[in-house]
Amino acid sequence: MTELKYVKAIKDGDFRGLPISRASTAVNMTGSWKFFRPHLVSKNSPCREACPLQIPIAAYLGRLAEGKPSAALALLREFNPMPAVTGRVCPNFCQNACNRMEFDEAVSVGELERYLGDLGLEQAPDPVTVNRTEKIAIIGAGPAGLSAATFLARRGFKITLFEQAPAAGGLLRYAIPAYRLPRAILNREIDNLLKSYQIDLKCECRIGPDETSQLATEYSRIIWAPGLQSSRLPAAWPRLPLIKGALEVLSAISRGADINGQRFLVVGGGNAALDTARSLRRLGKEVEIIYRRTLAEMPAYAAEIKQALAEGLVIHTEEVIENVKPLTTGLQLFIHKSRKINEQIGAGEFLRTATADCLIAAIGQESDLRFNEHNNFITAGDFAHGAASVAEALASGRRAAETVLQQLGILPVPENITPDLKSKSRIEYKQLQLDYYAKKPAVKMAELDSLSRKENFSEIHQTLSSEQMQIEIERCFHCGSCTACGICWFFCPDVAIALDREESDLESRVLFDYDHCKGCGQCAAICPRGVIEMEEDN
Repeated sequence: MTELKYVKAIKDGDFRGLPISRASTAVNMTGSWKFFRPHLVSKNSPCREACPLQIPIAAYLGRLAEGKPSAALALLREFNPMPAVTGRVCPNFCQNACNRMEFDEAVSVGELERYLGDLGLEQAPDPVTVNRTEKIAIIGAGPAGLSAATFLARRGFKITLFEQAPAAGGLLRYAIPAYRLPRAILNREIDNLLKSYQIDLKCECRIGPDETSQLATEYSRIIWAPGLQSSRLPAAWPRLPLIKGALEVLSAISRGADINGQRFLVVGGGNAALDTARSLRRLGKEVEIIYRRTLAEMPAYAAEIKQALAEGLVIHTEEVIENVKPLTTGLQLFIHKSRKINEQIGAGEFLRTATADCLIAAIGQESDLRFNEHNNFITAGDFAHGAASVAEALASGRRAAETVLQQLGILPVPENITPDLKSKSRIEYKQLQLDYYAKKPAVKMAELDSLSRKENFSEIHQTLSSEQMQIEIERCFHCGSCTACGICWFFCPDVAIALDREESDLESRVLFDYDHCKGCGQCAAICPRGVIEMEEDN
């Protein structure tokens, strides 16, 4: 690091740069003595950087802490159009990056987002007015399509959503079980978006190559976000009626269709495998999972694995099905120990045979939809980047909306569509002053007991109470954001700091009186959130 010029001069014995006061401070203000000056610098919190939607988590939690839930909800919705949904199904990238994890436990951001999202079910977003002549078509009303529709409708576009299923939601409706995402919650969230933003939804409309060519003549831009509708089956398995894909089984369960058979084997280790197995068990079926790697390597969310094991789900690890033969009734499966062969997982020693009424593959997804490419087509969601989380799909839809705005020359693109986080540094745990905080564990949500919940599709745990919410928001460090806490003001020996708690610009909440600040650096040393830095005074 380059040594500051005054520090080097003093080390060299040159004191000519030192200020000497020959008059009272009324004439020669003490601020003229300083070599350094403090300034406020907002920094990126790790939770925001980790979030696919780049939600300013500390900012909306701050509004919630101030007793302004409507303002907190409005800020959250600027970035996330479906907080009641993501608060339930997001893997919580933010929590996994939370600085508080190194102190005691991560802040339960997902639960707080869900709390606000549920408030929003009764407070629809402010309505918008269609004021642009361009029309936008979006193929697919899953999370990516709904997100793109929301961000474009807010800018005054007329949006038409085309969905091949009977209702909007995509995998939210037809792949995620109701015990994780109740349908009443999903319906209310979607209805609020459609009504507030005047989005025209056309269900049971399958769009193929011929239809896309026609749409290209009617709409200024088309966003293609149909998702991945089909399960991928292992190439070596025979194509038999009793061999099915996880998505198709989950969709049938969601629609209330009859599921024939009693004994099921599910192959895979992701969320789709667990969702399928746990849903079938709730229908009274006998289910086991076979996964080719170890339990620690399962890509499913850790909380889902823990709940599944608590419900008694049997998971066979480091096993593969090498061969499948049809029987008069059911299937015969030849199960082997898995082993790595040239970086691939293959069959090792034979272990046993098993029978099943149905074999279900949960090893990946694919799309059978095609379209004629046109210059005004933009892809989004799982169709564009492969299977991902709901939050990532929402973020992809937002990026597609931004692309439309850029292509149509609507500038500048507002910051709340794609925040520029690269311009700020990240606040690290070691930069926080933690003497002001006490250890306090995260609020623990009560769950339905494992015996009763596996017999129905009731939601496993409830939303935070207002009392629990208050406790949890107090745990947030607000890393990298000034909260005008007043600690710098209290410790300033020159009374050279003033606070403006009503200032919305976080970098203007602390006001430094540079005429009297001597540049001692006390404020920077004691700032709990590491947002005061010292710079050389010129």
